[in-house]
Amino acid sequence: MRLSPLLALPVLLFLALALGYPMFRVLVLGLGEGLGEALRNPYYWGRLGWSLGYGLASSLLTVLLALPLAYAFRYRFPGREALLSLSTVPFVLPTLVVALGFLALAGPRGLLGLNLQGTPWILLWAAVFYNLGLVLRLLVVLLPSLETPLAAARTLGASPWRAYLRVGVPLLAPGLLAGGGLTFLYTFSSFGLPLVLGGTRYATLEVEIYTLLSYRLAFPEATALALAQLAVSAGVTLLYLWAQARLALSLQAGAGPRPLPRAKAWALALALWLGFTLLYAPLLALLLQALQSPGAFASVWHSDDFTPAGEALWNTLRFAGLTLMLAFPTGFLYAYAVWRGERQGWGTRWLDLGGMLPLLVSPVLVGLGYLLAYPRLSGSLGLLIAAYALLSYPLLSRALLPALRAMPHSVLEAARTLGAGPWRRLWRVEWPLLQPALRSGAALTLAAVVGEFGATLVLRRPEWTTLSLAIYERLGRPGATPFAEALALAVLLGLLAGGVFYLLDRGRGTVG
Repeated sequence: MRLSPLLALPVLLFLALALGYPMFRVLVLGLGEGLGEALRNPYYWGRLGWSLGYGLASSLLTVLLALPLAYAFRYRFPGREALLSLSTVPFVLPTLVVALGFLALAGPRGLLGLNLQGTPWILLWAAVFYNLGLVLRLLVVLLPSLETPLAAARTLGASPWRAYLRVGVPLLAPGLLAGGGLTFLYTFSSFGLPLVLGGTRYATLEVEIYTLLSYRLAFPEATALALAQLAVSAGVTLLYLWAQARLALSLQAGAGPRPLPRAKAWALALALWLGFTLLYAPLLALLLQALQSPGAFASVWHSDDFTPAGEALWNTLRFAGLTLMLAFPTGFLYAYAVWRGERQGWGTRWLDLGGMLPLLVSPVLVGLGYLLAYPRLSGSLGLLIAAYALLSYPLLSRALLPALRAMPHSVLEAARTLGAGPWRRLWRVEWPLLQPALRSGAALTLAAVVGEFGATLVLRRPEWTTLSLAIYERLGRPGATPFAEALALAVLLGLLAGGVFYLLDRGRGTVG
């Protein structure tokens, strides 16, 4: 019996209600009057052009920096594994924590004394900060498969760097396309960083959609822009999936990192740790600025003008727990259905793509779709949790799929030969083998929910203020005291998201 279609039914039903119908309502509204208005307005074309340029420039810059770093990680040096694990930490940090870090370093009150807020340079720096570790991890996975071709090139007289550029880089092309595609998706549709750091001149489509909804109630124009954003994201995602398939075919077993003489190994370690310290300087600036106002850590808990930290922390934790109760089974069923379909020869390509759809849709667009599709449920907690689960379950499933595909076929066949049925094999054999990947997926899911900002901003009620919204509340007020409290809350939120990810994942997780 083919279980894959049956296992996929709950996920497909959830997608139909939580994504399909809301996006249909967006489509109907966006293809009407709003589309014509958006097409005639050069300002909206400018927002689209900047969003495309921001995504492309961020991808190119991240890939250009990741290439020499990947070459360096071919070698063994002190702290290599720790640095590789730390490189992915920004990926799980909430956007407002990162934005506050950049303001603390290069904002109006920044430690550098140079105000980069409202310039494209701070946005590009933030994009590299977020995505460099993710692209580097993709390339490092491919490094063992380069050793034989590079050795052949060296035998023919090429220098190590020339062999890497002429032979290694073409072999890394699938990883570069996959990493560049992910970087583009994250930056093209980014919301929190451009909202806080970019200003009106460098607002992305996502920020413009939120502005149209919040300040003008211009639903038709907002949905038209959302459709343009969705079309671009869909095309890039198809490219990413193609590159990911090529990436999977390129993986080969190989030796570990190459040894270096002791002096060179320490010199390489020093250079790389210094480079990453400069890249992550905003986090250090955030901590230093926050510690300069120690009273803010106490005042945020009993603030009269803003949501107290205790209430915001409780909302953040309970929303994360409720979301995990829905996102965990959804993500597991989706990944398991795709894997079983692949093993049984059942066509799962479109199922795999369908499960990726939530990654294409921005949180602000999800919030807009819910307001249009379920107006009677507006302001209900269930709608907010559904949005959280929709946006986070693909992270769990993408972490789980590589582990499912890597499960030893011989072990599963032995269990089947001994008479274990599908459900018994799942419980007694497969489930224990999947524990590291499940913990990694749960860590990614919780970290994403803890720092979620866009959907919360659209679907919020005053009593639902999370830590992210509490930070944004204080950023909206002038003065040193609100800014100091925002820094203190950002430290708390960063420690919460990073702590949850570390305790569950311990550096094992990857997104497949």
